Amino acid sequence: MKNELRLFVIFACVFETVCQSVDIRCYSCTSMEAEQLLNDVTDPNWRRWLENVRNVPYTETCKDYFQVDRAIRSGVKNQNCEDGACMKMWFQEVNGASHVWRSCIPNARDQIRSDCTRVSTSQGEMEVCTCTGNLCNSSPQRSVYFISIFVLCALLSLML
Repeated sequence: MKNELRLFVIFACVFETVCQSVDIRCYSCTSMEAEQLLNDVTDPNWRRWLENVRNVPYTETCKDYFQVDRAIRSGVKNQNCEDGACMKMWFQEVNGASHVWRSCIPNARDQIRSDCTRVSTSQGEMEVCTCTGNLCNSSPQRSVYFISIFVLCALLSLML
């Protein structure tokens, strides 16, 4: 019985972390002025991709530190992200003003890994984080969920 319970816990943990559904949901909002951003971007490839910021709700509660209940009351949506990854893009201008865009990158699950990339220029800083869990683009910290699940599963399997 003890071995069967141990196998069940291990199976449940593996299923939770590895076999997530292909379709996830992502928070969708921005705290940046889309037109101002697009006026500053000259590269046609970046511009084409950044035009998607026009399609998400604008609200100051999209910024970090993101409080889900407050954000939802102010108009933040969550959207289906078919075979995709959630994204959070953070900009900080030289003057200290910061802006966030949270959204979905559809049909990109196999091309994008969960990670963060930060770039600094004379105009400010930008960080793009991607993740593949449900509503995972809410947090300024990445991968906390997966680490906690792994630790919990390891402890449970040792205790059994």
